[in-house]
Amino acid sequence: YQFPAGLKVVRYDQHLRAVFDKVPEPPPAGVSGKDVISVFEDTDGDGRYDTHQDVISGLNIATAVQVGHGGIWVLNPPYLLFYPDANGDDVPDADPEVHLSGFGLQDTHSVANSLLWGPDGWLYGANGSTTTGTISSAVTKGVAFQGQNIWRYHPDTHVFEIYAEGGGNTFSLEIDAQGRVFSGTNGGDTRGFYYPQGSYSSKNWGKHGPLTNPFAFGYFEAMPSQGDSRRFAQAFTIYEGGLLPPEFHGNVIAPNAMQNLIWHSRRLPHGSSYRTEDAANVCETPDRWFRPVYAGVGPDGCVYVADWYDTRLSHVSPLDDWHKESGRVYRLMPQGTAPAYRLGDLRTTASEKLIDLFSHANKWVRQRAVLELGWRRDLAVVPRLESLVDQDHSLEALWALNLLGGMDDQRAGRWLSSDDPGIRRWVVRALGDAHRGHPGLAALAAREADVQVRSQLASTAKRLAAADGLPVLAELMTHSEDLADPHLPLLIWWAVEAHAEDWSQIQTLLADPQLWQLPLFRQEIAGRLMQRYATPISGSIAAQGGDGSADAGLQRCSQLVQLAPDEDARRALMVGLTRAFEGRSLPPLPAPLADYFQQYQQSLGDAGLVLALQQGDVAAVAQAAKLVADSRQELALRAQLIRGLGDSKQPAAQSPVLKIALGGTDEPALQRVALVALRNFADPRIAADIVSRMGGSISAEHELRDTACRTLATRRGWALALLEEIVQWRLKPSDVPLDVAQTLRAYEDPQVAELAQRALGKAVTISSADKLALMQRLQSVLADRQGDAAAGKPLFMKHCGTCHKLFGEGTAIGPPLDAYERGNPNFWLIAIVEPSAEIREGYQSYAVLTTDGRLVSGMMAAQDANGVTIRGADNQTTSISSDQIEELRALPNSLMPEDVLKELSDAQIADLIAYVMLGAKR
Repeated sequence: YQFPAGLKVVRYDQHLRAVFDKVPEPPPAGVSGKDVISVFEDTDGDGRYDTHQDVISGLNIATAVQVGHGGIWVLNPPYLLFYPDANGDDVPDADPEVHLSGFGLQDTHSVANSLLWGPDGWLYGANGSTTTGTISSAVTKGVAFQGQNIWRYHPDTHVFEIYAEGGGNTFSLEIDAQGRVFSGTNGGDTRGFYYPQGSYSSKNWGKHGPLTNPFAFGYFEAMPSQGDSRRFAQAFTIYEGGLLPPEFHGNVIAPNAMQNLIWHSRRLPHGSSYRTEDAANVCETPDRWFRPVYAGVGPDGCVYVADWYDTRLSHVSPLDDWHKESGRVYRLMPQGTAPAYRLGDLRTTASEKLIDLFSHANKWVRQRAVLELGWRRDLAVVPRLESLVDQDHSLEALWALNLLGGMDDQRAGRWLSSDDPGIRRWVVRALGDAHRGHPGLAALAAREADVQVRSQLASTAKRLAAADGLPVLAELMTHSEDLADPHLPLLIWWAVEAHAEDWSQIQTLLADPQLWQLPLFRQEIAGRLMQRYATPISGSIAAQGGDGSADAGLQRCSQLVQLAPDEDARRALMVGLTRAFEGRSLPPLPAPLADYFQQYQQSLGDAGLVLALQQGDVAAVAQAAKLVADSRQELALRAQLIRGLGDSKQPAAQSPVLKIALGGTDEPALQRVALVALRNFADPRIAADIVSRMGGSISAEHELRDTACRTLATRRGWALALLEEIVQWRLKPSDVPLDVAQTLRAYEDPQVAELAQRALGKAVTISSADKLALMQRLQSVLADRQGDAAAGKPLFMKHCGTCHKLFGEGTAIGPPLDAYERGNPNFWLIAIVEPSAEIREGYQSYAVLTTDGRLVSGMMAAQDANGVTIRGADNQTTSISSDQIEELRALPNSLMPEDVLKELSDAQIADLIAYVMLGAKR
């Protein structure tokens, strides 16, 4: 959490990201930092380090180092540096060369990190969640991203690319013995993420920004986990070292700095992906200082663990009071063994001896031998490598041969028919990395039985020219068994989308009527393709097309409808068209698309009427209003129609919605729906009508008054009317839900702010004297009283369970509480009295000011280039398209209110804390 030396913090943004006064110069220029790279050596081969020396100093936020390919590679954001070391003595021969620049420094707990050599000769790295990047190399310019990803860089071609995007706070990276990529995460309920090439995974949208591809239309989740659900597995390694007992092989070892332990989890297939099941912990301790932040498998087969060793784990406070002298490195080994690495410097090992090491028990040794062979360019070993691939299915031999440029079309064609799926998968991967098509790829896709080979075929098809990639995808879509796979449908979609602007090739693909009959295409691809062309993203063919016309994307949609061979196929396309315009008005559609869309709406009956309302069809308003007023209609349909009337925003729709909202129904559920639907109308008279009924038909029962308050808080004029009711004592401040008070205080308008202070009182300042006094009093209460956990449960469900889950009960609006420091009463007091002190990642509140004057506040449920979805404290979601957003800003305060305990007696407070601490160690 250090700051870069020589930089000045100009300000912090709402996510505690620093804005600095300048970009630091690469070392050794500029201000010298305190980071040092040291080399430890075991000179006598007894398995213990006996010498060490500092070889590079003066670095500034250095996060990772790798040795190889002629020197020392150092990740020192914003730079990737290369220190030449021709004689291999680990002492640089000269000042470093800058190979990459542009990594963000905004938050030094999530900068670029974790350099790792891949067996393909690329340097892989991770980027954390709250930094951005615009990366340039000598060849690749301006690759921009926001937040977490796995990236890679080729030291010979100087190409930089994002390997996979999304994930948790990726501060670890692992590549297993088969060359598959993983990372840990700071979330709960998982051990981490598995990253197929070219994939997109989930992220904290509001804080970390949207994906780089606005047409992703989906993303992968973390690996499912069975076992300890507490957060977090921020570090992650897969044990393939050959020393620990067999039950560890191929499994995940994941340090958890928050819980002071190291997990051991079995890694199990989950379709083309993985899931994990916990085994016994590798180690655990009651010592709260134990903070394991890294684990890796060494050349000796031991697991090496870096321990931060500090009581402080949080980065909330900017005060630099971390303990800096107590960090240490542990080594884990089987009892009774004396492990040591005795193979020497592989850089000087003969080529034939390196090939012999391909059968070594330790993954690091095998993969390092591959790299050394590739770096020395010894072509004399190609015949032996080829023989090993043919006869022994040696993946290491295949990697080495590929590094030596030996993957010609003849060998690739032969090995695409290998009996070994690992060989097939990596031939497919190598062809994709070279952006080289091959006639055998489509044939392989048609017959391939291994799901991970099919996964790589999809990833490779994304990287090929459309003429080469689309035939591969057509064959992959014949595998209906992949419809339920956690990854393959989206991998296939992302590959199709990569070629969407090559319309002639897309037409060739869609000309095959058999394709339209395939469940994978019909259920997963067709609708997304329609959505892709209909989605109005500036600068893409979806918005302009090759001819630059504004409706070219919709012309593509019209052509898709004409290509569709039957009614079911056209209906699948209409689902995609509808998704493209959720939350926005449907523009004029070209014929025959307009005609068919009208037929589609009519075919849906009453559901089609809802769709027509959402698309702004004026003629549908009168019919919907009639059905809404008819008590004989199904309640669910009437509720849908009320929502549709609100979504339509048509002036004629306001009256029937307002009538129901003010009590024109005997169904409280419909009244609540109508109160929410009114948020879409800007008429200032609505506020007066609502507040006039607060003491009557809009009562406190059935949450009607709470819903009305949330509606009034969405517009400036309405908010003033609500606040005036409180000031005039027609409404008590306690009648206003706490989340509404937070929203009212979020207005930056001076008049609203002044009236909010008069009506609701001054907002409590974080770390105020009053709060400190309150915490001290509560500490005394808990010290003097032994609470009753059984009595505390109903208190939790009433005051906390409306937003939080604990022991599987409650509502998941805020973060689940099981994994927190439940045994520490002081932790709970700080979290309750000062909920904004640390807002858990993923639970930041946002305020969206729309172009029609609404203020929508809550947590970010989703974000992409098309807009955002906000989830409010009432668990209602509101989707807002980009063209409707006037302002989007993060709020400094937690959605959790600051006076949760105000209604509780001291005895009840003790009972509540006893319940949340139930089963946890103090």
